[in-house]
Amino acid sequence: MFGIIGMISGAVAVPLSMSAAPISGEAAAVSAVSIAESAVSQGQSKKRNNQTSEREGADQVTDSRLAKFHILAHCEAEGASPNQRLVVLREGNLYLDDMEESRRQFPDGHPFSGFYVDYPFRGEQPPPVGLVSTISVDPPKLNWIYVDGATLEVKYGNKTQTLSDAENIITPWDWTDDESRVTLEGWEGFVALEKTPGSWVLCYDKDEDHLSTRREGRAVMECFLMRQLM
Repeated sequence: MFGIIGMISGAVAVPLSMSAAPISGEAAAVSAVSIAESAVSQGQSKKRNNQTSEREGADQVTDSRLAKFHILAHCEAEGASPNQRLVVLREGNLYLDDMEESRRQFPDGHPFSGFYVDYPFRGEQPPPVGLVSTISVDPPKLNWIYVDGATLEVKYGNKTQTLSDAENIITPWDWTDDESRVTLEGWEGFVALEKTPGSWVLCYDKDEDHLSTRREGRAVMECFLMRQLM
C-alpha cells in the first residue's frame, strides 16, 4: 500500500494525506505530516494527562474523537418522505449517494471515512477541532473537511485549500450530546443542494435561510448528519 500510516495511542491508525488537487510534492508532504503530527500530539497528550480521574474522563473523549466513522445524511424535503443517503467525496465536494453500492450514482465517489483531529494552522490555543476523511482507499490519503466561504458547499482539501479564503469555515467540528450526529459551529446547520438535476451536494446553511441567495431556484433539503462508526 502506498502512503504512510501513522499510529497514535489507542491503536488508531492515521493515514497520511497528500491532497485532493495537484500540488507540489513538498506542499503535499507538509499537509500530510501536519495532520499526522496533530493526531499524534493528541495521543501524547492523553498519556501525559492520564493522572487523575477527571483528566482520564477528558482523555477518553479525546480518544473517542479519533474513532473513524462514515456519514449518513438523513434528509427531509417539504412534501416528501425523509430519506437516508451515504455521504461520498468526489471532485472536491461531498455528494449524497445511495446506501446500496449496486445503486450508486457516483462510481468514483469515496465514502466519507473520517475522524476528528485538532486543526493547528491558525495559531489558536487550544487548537479547535477539525474534521478529516480519507479521499481514496489506496493510497489512503487524508484531507480536511471545510465549508467554502463563497458557496457554502462542504468541501475537502489540503491545508492550503482550507486557508485559501478567509471566509472559509474550517472549525469547530463536533458531535451532538449523544455523539450520534455531526455539528459545525455548535449546531446542525446542514442542507443538501441539488447541484444538477438528481445530483445533491452537502452545504452549510450558515444564514439559516436555506441558501436563499445562492440556490438560484434549485431545490434544498434539510439534513442531519448521522455518524456510523466503522
